[in-house]
Amino acid sequence: MIITIIFIGMILLGIISLKLSDKNYNYNLEIFGVANTLLGSVVSIITILVIIFSHVAAPKTIQENKMNYDGLLKRYEIIASEYEDVSKSDVIADITAWNMEVYNTKYWTYNPWTNWFNPKEIADNLNYISLEKEE
Repeated sequence: MIITIIFIGMILLGIISLKLSDKNYNYNLEIFGVANTLLGSVVSIITILVIIFSHVAAPKTIQENKMNYDGLLKRYEIIASEYEDVSKSDVIADITAWNMEVYNTKYWTYNPWTNWFNPKEIADNLNYISLEKEE
């Protein structure tokens, strides 16, 4: 959110600079205005497109995360039982990687600098997998 607002502010600053340079005939102010307007416009368009595409793909991402989560839970149930066909260290490493991904997604989703880039529906549908022994 804040990143997008900064670049929209650059566009406004560039437009104001261009208006002032027209009144004062200041070449340096005109260059500053053009640079701010162009940079702000390009980056704003890119950030807005990223925001749109991330929200459009949210249902797909939620479903992929659910399948990955269910698969990891099933593998963890297998190693928790007496069935020894799956390497326990591999499953624990995969679950740890999953939990790190969940943490990163939730962190960047609720960070005010980047929260517009990550749909909250995705973060809200992610769950941590506990490695504690259940009895």
